[in-house]
Amino acid sequence: MESLRKSRDFRKVIEGGNKAVLETITIFTLPNREGKIRLGVSVSRKSGGSVKRNRIKRRIKEAVRKNSHRLPQSVDMVVMTRKGAGEASFHELERDICSLCGDKEEGR
Repeated sequence: MESLRKSRDFRKVIEGGNKAVLETITIFTLPNREGKIRLGVSVSRKSGGSVKRNRIKRRIKEAVRKNSHRLPQSVDMVVMTRKGAGEASFHELERDICSLCGDKEEGR
């Protein structure tokens, strides 16, 4: 798994990708030719200070890493947090990310 770092990569995925609005996060996905998952995480300053925002980012990245074998491969993903994501547990974030898997089994 790699990270999306450039603004243009984020913009390309958000403007041209599929959008899934979930309870705690919004996920944009766009197929790529890299052969691996590339992930970008965006957390608003409204979510809290830098410590809280970085904790949210770490939780999202870990949930994706833990369930990467179940997620679509060769895809660029941008995860944007929604209101309440800061108070969400790791399992709630993981459940929302696993909803992309297409099965009802929750990763634990």
